[in-house]
Amino acid sequence: MHPYDASMRGLLRKDVAFLVSRRGKIKAVVETQGRNRMPRCYTFVPFFVVGVFVNKLCLDVTCPMSKETDFKKAAVKVYKA
Repeated sequence: MHPYDASMRGLLRKDVAFLVSRRGKIKAVVETQGRNRMPRCYTFVPFFVVGVFVNKLCLDVTCPMSKETDFKKAAVKVYKA
């Protein structure tokens, strides 16, 4: 998460936050540093974090051509757990 976005929500690095979409809710640890800087107003959660089921938040749609499930994006609300 971008450091400015985190600070606007009262979050610090390593805080636990809820991420809520219309489809579900998860808890995750906030990270504001790392190899890449997130753009403002975007939140990224890797799909390989043990115990964090990001698919609970994401779209449940399929590409009409490839039939591949599109579990890659969703609007979320983020707040301190």
